[in-house]
Amino acid sequence: MTSNERITISGTALAAPTVSPDRIAEFGVRDEYSQREYLVRIPADDLGLFITRGARVDIDGEAGWTVPGRSWRGEASRTLVQAQRVRGGELALAA
Repeated sequence: MTSNERITISGTALAAPTVSPDRIAEFGVRDEYSQREYLVRIPADDLGLFITRGARVDIDGEAGWTVPGRSWRGEASRTLVQAQRVRGGELALAA
């Protein structure tokens, strides 16, 4: 039995979301505080914003299983987050 925990992540998208045939958007996020990587999943119709690599995002959801990384691709293991809400973060612009 697995227990999920409520989690809020503020961080940077590692890639643009990919959408599966069953309309689930999935993308990696690195938390700005802990530097941990998460694999975020949300129904594509609920995403509601355009995300590119490097975009700042805030995510509310439930963390559960750990997805093992692929060492031959230099990927870290990531915690799977089933997101209820994804918001675009504020951009920090240099003058």
